[in-house]
Amino acid sequence: MGLVLDAEGRVLVSRRLAGRHLAGYWEFPGGKIDAGESAFAGLVRELHEELGIVVRAGVQCLTVRHDFAECSVALRVFRVTEWSGTVHGREGQEWAWRDPATLDPADFPAANHPMFQALVLPQRYVITPSPAVRAEIPAVVEQVQAALVAMDDAMLQVRAPSLGRKDYRALVEPLHGFARGRGIPLLANAPWEWVADLSGIGWHLPERRWRALDERPPVSGLVAASVHDAEGLTAAARLGLDFAVLSPVCSTVSHPGVPGMGWAQFAAQVREAGVPVYALGGMRASDLEQARTCGAQGIAAIRGLLGMEAGETAV
Repeated sequence: MGLVLDAEGRVLVSRRLAGRHLAGYWEFPGGKIDAGESAFAGLVRELHEELGIVVRAGVQCLTVRHDFAECSVALRVFRVTEWSGTVHGREGQEWAWRDPATLDPADFPAANHPMFQALVLPQRYVITPSPAVRAEIPAVVEQVQAALVAMDDAMLQVRAPSLGRKDYRALVEPLHGFARGRGIPLLANAPWEWVADLSGIGWHLPERRWRALDERPPVSGLVAASVHDAEGLTAAARLGLDFAVLSPVCSTVSHPGVPGMGWAQFAAQVREAGVPVYALGGMRASDLEQARTCGAQGIAAIRGLLGMEAGETAV
């Protein structure tokens, strides 16, 4: 299955023909892999046979496993990075270019939720530095707001494990108002009862919290998880979360002596993930291209996205 974008950022979709499984639903183009064929080769062949385009490059970013009433499927999803040709329905199917933000999930098969997130989630996930005391909060708020203003594609995790409830609210409230005013998704990494009254806020789950869940929490905003291995990525997909942050990719200042998994292992885990994945651990802004090449949605960082040097304090 391919996520194909045009020069205007619209995604290519086609409608399933009458008489086929899930007839009438819109879908992202793709098809079955032939015996002995790689997933990418199958994508190239199917998109040419069905829509007349030539896919020249792409990176696998998801593997979505889903049980329909009629069958079980494993959808190998590629972000197509280079293609050519003129789109036309070679099998008589309807097709269209659509703004990803306006797609209605009800028009697509149930397995497509992770693809919607892969199309709309930003590439940079900024994590707040943790103020040690309440007096440091205004400087952290100012620093984070300045960084977000300079980015055109970001969201924010408010993480401050050293703060209690009252001080955490003093940090998250101004950032929540700032982010809502600019359409920036914000996720709280804190007990849910601390932030449940904040409209539209999402929830970022550290491992101890997602391990206690049997289903997606009833949160209107985005829900994400911090994971460290394939087991965590599988759990994020099972719980129906919107994305995961996988770490550590590289060594970090905060955990000296702990080796990262490296880009090769990271890429292998991303290919099999059922949710979009962000790279965390030693990330710098310049690592975004490498992460995307590995199939990641983007990068997550504190220092690396706030323009801080290694060892520099937040305030």
